[in-house]
Amino acid sequence: MSDEEIKKEVEGVEEVEGVTESTTGLEAKCEEYLGGWKRALADYENLKRSSAQTLNEDRRRVRMNVAEDLLPVIDNFGYVTKHVPDTSECSDDFKKKFDTWFQGIGHIDRQFTEALRGLGVEAIDSVGKPFDPKLHEAGGSKKDESKADGEVLEEVIKGWKIGDLVIRPAKVIVNEI
Repeated sequence: MSDEEIKKEVEGVEEVEGVTESTTGLEAKCEEYLGGWKRALADYENLKRSSAQTLNEDRRRVRMNVAEDLLPVIDNFGYVTKHVPDTSECSDDFKKKFDTWFQGIGHIDRQFTEALRGLGVEAIDSVGKPFDPKLHEAGGSKKDESKADGEVLEEVIKGWKIGDLVIRPAKVIVNEI
């Protein structure tokens, strides 16, 4: 029954001495309880929102911590793939074994990268982009007349981010004309 329906019912009752005063007291008590219930409901909704926000922040923090622990491993795999030894003077059997081994290293590197991607971590795209101090850390500069001033020429250390939050800026070489 709504508040208005209750009021109509109360108005329809014949006034009996003392009943009107009692009804007024009950209405006040009902309003007090209703107000308390509404405040408790609002507090509960605020608590749910706050808990969800805290949970999301905790998840993001855990993802960042895991990513920070894995980044040195990813870096080392990147170094290995950049510095492949020359096997031109080795036997064909060794070359075949080395190629198989090196393909395995590349596969592990891709698996780590996919694991990071699953956590929402992505590499910062740097080479060919304008230098951005929010995403990049200058590790030096070179002159290349064919490129724009301030363009990233080379990536020394890969940068990583989760969404807009940078975990580690990319260390880059910037074009300086």
